[in-house]
Amino acid sequence: MASKRGQLLKRNYLFAFLILFAGFGGLLGYDLYFKPYVLSQTVVKIKAADGGFIPKNYQLQQSDLYLDSVQTKDIPSGVITEFSQVKDKITNVNLMDGSILTSSLVDVSDLEPQADEGIFPIPKEAIYAINGSLRSRDKVDIYLVEGDKADRPGSGSGNAGGGLPPSGPTEPAPDSGQKDSGFPTAVRKVFLSGVTVNYVRSEDNNDVLDSENGNTNNRVTSTGKVAAPELKLKKSDGELLGQYLEQGLKLWIVRVE
Repeated sequence: MASKRGQLLKRNYLFAFLILFAGFGGLLGYDLYFKPYVLSQTVVKIKAADGGFIPKNYQLQQSDLYLDSVQTKDIPSGVITEFSQVKDKITNVNLMDGSILTSSLVDVSDLEPQADEGIFPIPKEAIYAINGSLRSRDKVDIYLVEGDKADRPGSGSGNAGGGLPPSGPTEPAPDSGQKDSGFPTAVRKVFLSGVTVNYVRSEDNNDVLDSENGNTNNRVTSTGKVAAPELKLKKSDGELLGQYLEQGLKLWIVRVE
């Protein structure tokens, strides 16, 4: 009787040990294999000095990047998984230390236009006003200014201090007696919004930068005076813009991002 009871006790101990072993084995397998290899993916992250950030328009180096394993549920769309995808590419926004890189945060396409787009140079004589702080990869809104208003004393074209569009109503008030200029209503409103600036040219046709070393002084000074931008536009928008310029309208180019 005692021997049967001893055998039963040994069997229970064995079952308990097996259950404990299976539990620990399962936890180790989940943490060491399933979680890092099945439920996770290796992505590229930003490494900024002292937990700071890397500024917009900065050219990424190998030392600014590191690989990390992130759970699949936390990975955004368009994630970057290899250094080669972003090394020497330019940042589109400020990036905090530890940020997961995606194709929308870094200019992985080098601002190349799509099939229905083109890079349209804006001639200096067509500019009513433009921000002196304008840089490549900024976003701008474009307003159209009627020729007679653009040629008023004190409002000459190419003014690098441009900021806000003309204030006041965009259309004549009913029964105000104000004559319509003959231009479409769209002329007195924002013509294009959120347009990407591919290049900003100085008067000697060089790129305008914050400094010779890139974005280091938050646009306080620059390597040259802004003379003319090159904008990425849909071809249909570029054709329409050309028609307006032929009518004598000028462009108020306003940086919005």
